[in-house]
Amino acid sequence: MGQVKKILSQELGKSEVKKKIKSIEKEPLGSASIGQTHRAILKDGTPVVIKVQKPGVAEQVRLDLSLLEWFVTPAALAFPKIGLQEMFQDFKSATLREIDYREEARNIERFKKNYKKVFSAADVVFPDYFPDLSTERLIVLEPMRGQQVSAIKKGSRTATQAAHKSLAAVLEQIFDHGFFHADPHAANLFFIESEGKMGFIDLGLVGQLEPKDKALFVKVVFAILQRDRKNLAKSLFELGTPGPGTDFGQFDQGVQNLLDEVKAVGIEKIRMEKLVNQLLAVARQNQIYIPNRYVMMIRSCLIAEGLARSLDPQISVFKVALPVVARSLLKSYNPFKK
Repeated sequence: MGQVKKILSQELGKSEVKKKIKSIEKEPLGSASIGQTHRAILKDGTPVVIKVQKPGVAEQVRLDLSLLEWFVTPAALAFPKIGLQEMFQDFKSATLREIDYREEARNIERFKKNYKKVFSAADVVFPDYFPDLSTERLIVLEPMRGQQVSAIKKGSRTATQAAHKSLAAVLEQIFDHGFFHADPHAANLFFIESEGKMGFIDLGLVGQLEPKDKALFVKVVFAILQRDRKNLAKSLFELGTPGPGTDFGQFDQGVQNLLDEVKAVGIEKIRMEKLVNQLLAVARQNQIYIPNRYVMMIRSCLIAEGLARSLDPQISVFKVALPVVARSLLKSYNPFKK
């Protein structure tokens, strides 16, 4: 608690802390490698959650990145086809954003803006934050309403509702908004059952897709849903960067074999994690490099799928995904879209 108060004083000033914050709970609400959170009450009686960065974390992260770059640079020159430099730069950029809590505040604003759009269908909420009490190493947030998804009884009616809501929300963020929560695990999601809404917290780690990237991946998913071998192989080929030894004919055959397996098992019974990993394996085997900007998106999809299945083992990921992808396609071709 002494460290927390010290950080608050360093970031806001002792007089501001005394003027604004009435009390802070001693036991942390949560703790991670970068920071920790505590429940607190402001002077006017408002309950809040205070998130502080642990001392020395930012400095250590920057040092680790510098050391890693020292190894990556010569390796990238020796193996230019692997794309090590691109992967490292993406990783570096995402890591530096995560240790700046002002980025989390900006992410909250962007998520809220995205969900104010006319065609948004998911019922999703995000916590408000207090700008005058937030800095690079500190952010003060509104407590999230509802029940933490990690505490919901698996297999219950509530769990089934939460499974569908959470998965639909993450898929909408990816395929519709192109801006998504990159770590949607059970501790970061809350289900507000009385309102039928899903709440997201811990918004420092996000992923972003360019419109052309999103459109390409939508084509991949739609080809999978339609078991369209020709368009799936073509879309995957467009998604990646072919190497000197790439043979499109062999790649096309590998995709065909995978779709034959999907057909035999049934699309509803296929796990997204397995299917995505198999598609990426086919690409690697044929020296097709899938750009690193998709890694966070794939990870987010897999986390969301695993969470949904843990809550409702009978859920069909593709039945949830189909209307989201279809809506994204309709919006892409909407002549009135701004």
